Amino acid sequence: MAPPKLATLEWGRFLAATAVVFGHTGPNVDKLAAPGVGPVLGGWPAPGALGVTYFFVLSGFVMMMVHAGDWGDIAAVPRFWWRRLCRIYPAYWLALLIPFYFLHSLITPEAAIPMILLSPGHDREFIPAAWTLRHELVFYFFFGLALIPRLGPVLLAVWVFATFWRWIPWPVLDMLHLPRSVWLSQVANPWGMRAISYFNFYFMAGLAAGWIFVKFRPGRRASLALTALGGALVLVTLPDIGWGKEYGGQVMFMRMAVQVGLLVLGLAGLERHGVLRGGRLARRAGALSYPLYVIHMPLLLALEITLPKLALSEPALRGALVAVLALIYLSAWLITVLFDQPVQRLLRACEQWITSRLPGWAAVPQSRV
Repeated sequence: MAPPKLATLEWGRFLAATAVVFGHTGPNVDKLAAPGVGPVLGGWPAPGALGVTYFFVLSGFVMMMVHAGDWGDIAAVPRFWWRRLCRIYPAYWLALLIPFYFLHSLITPEAAIPMILLSPGHDREFIPAAWTLRHELVFYFFFGLALIPRLGPVLLAVWVFATFWRWIPWPVLDMLHLPRSVWLSQVANPWGMRAISYFNFYFMAGLAAGWIFVKFRPGRRASLALTALGGALVLVTLPDIGWGKEYGGQVMFMRMAVQVGLLVLGLAGLERHGVLRGGRLARRAGALSYPLYVIHMPLLLALEITLPKLALSEPALRGALVAVLALIYLSAWLITVLFDQPVQRLLRACEQWITSRLPGWAAVPQSRV
């Protein structure tokens, strides 16, 4: 039986995507301002980095929660990768059509193929936010390997160890008489740098939180304490990361990973015990999150290229912000309803067709993120 969707976390996904959207939309709308007109958002930093942190932690949490029963099942490995690729690529490819149309003169096979495939060894993006998808795919690769019987946990441990080794400051390694990780970065560059990136701590914190959620099932009081602790720690840390606009240094990566992991674990536990409740609206907001995330920057690009040069007053600039945000959210909703959800249903039907002909490809719960 599929684990239930946690509406609280679905709302979190939507709010995280919204933070990223505001962080990109405000500066783009500011380009339409008349001389002397201040930032449309008043210079207040949108917490886009905090939104990405939440996305990554939640991804690790959900993968562990949904696939806890797949450990040691070799058939689960290709099935897992198939489902994750089906979730990432269709909406991304649709969004990529917009910059490909407007920037076609800049397209070469050497640039286009890595963008289409989201290969981890490349950084050139027509959709700037797609850098996070490359990190997601690297995480899915290692998590899929972790499901392999016997060898999987060893591979997962090696991945965690390599990331920690690169993270530990050199003076600490010298004090412990351990070799520095310079050679590790040299070997990993360029294809493997995302495999040992500090961003992986977010996924790892999510995995740990998901394991605790499944294994120990924190009670109501424990979940309340985890939520309060995680939320308080995040709030206290916000000034140190520009109120969610920045990621901070290498120590901050670890700190935020733990804090957001505690918050996600606590919120999930509270919903499990009925303290927090969600409904259909939360599920719809969660379904909207990924299309919203991938489509907003292509739309901003299209508007920047097609709109004439304007010099808007402050009231007009605020109206432009509302209009642009309305366009983004309406487009994301249409993509979700008319494209993303139908495509996902079609791909699940294809999987069921494969399942009926390959008994080893056993059906398991569909991932929920």
